[in-house]
Amino acid sequence: MSQEEFTPRFNVPAGACDCHYHIFGPHEDYPPSEGTRHLMPDALWKDYTAMRKKIGIERMVLVQPGGYYSNNYPMLDILAKEGDAARGIAAYDPFISKVEVERLAKKGVRGMRMSPGRDFDNERIQVVWSHIISLARLFEPQGWHIQLLLSGHMRDRLLPMLVDVPVPVVIDHLGLFRPERIDGHAGFEALLKLLQNGHVWLKVSGADRVTRDGKFEDALPVMKALIEAAPDRMVWGTDWPHTGERQPIPEAQETMTVPYGEVDERKCLAVLADACPDEETFQAILADNPARLYEF
Repeated sequence: MSQEEFTPRFNVPAGACDCHYHIFGPHEDYPPSEGTRHLMPDALWKDYTAMRKKIGIERMVLVQPGGYYSNNYPMLDILAKEGDAARGIAAYDPFISKVEVERLAKKGVRGMRMSPGRDFDNERIQVVWSHIISLARLFEPQGWHIQLLLSGHMRDRLLPMLVDVPVPVVIDHLGLFRPERIDGHAGFEALLKLLQNGHVWLKVSGADRVTRDGKFEDALPVMKALIEAAPDRMVWGTDWPHTGERQPIPEAQETMTVPYGEVDERKCLAVLADACPDEETFQAILADNPARLYEF
């Protein structure tokens, strides 16, 4: 890739899909849930649209930020505006009804995202697992999948269990494995083994999340290993607008605004191209695989 312009070494294919982005606001129209203390600046549909057109993305999958809004707005409004070029992933709701799943499916939603946290004990892992299985049984008739943001001990414990989930499973952001820690890491080996199963997918996105000092190319060993394991079940996303880590809020302060990271999406796309062994794989990850997973 060009270090000045971050131009991918392959052309972005027709039908390329951004499989992971978020929208926040406008807050006067879509206020966050009552009691939300970590606030996000407006990250608007019009700004996202300008970004994806600049990098050549035609399709998109909007991931509803769990817990930030009291329901699945503004996602449903945006899906209606975008039409058949867009799909959605619902916010986590372990008690969602069959009727609501059917309603959301008709509007372009194709799954639900869970983020069970880093740490666990035996009771916690059983609660998380019971929710995964009950949701999977509910989702199966609609062809929905379960999307998982996993990290830490929870990730390493849960990965081997996911072989028994009866619907597709999508792992976010490289499993959040840092490149300097994958050699001999039991969790990373478990992920590679899990990818041998045809219902498991992974997002080769988030290079900026697992590297330091803007050196996204340091993620290439992780990306290459995962792509080699299952090139037909890899997808990619910008992760726009690049939400940051939530810092503790001082006792005397009611809320805190969380700044977005400064990430050049063209660089993320160029790193993806460098991780692919050939142009056919690049096309599969950006266009062909998302078309199958999200039913474009």
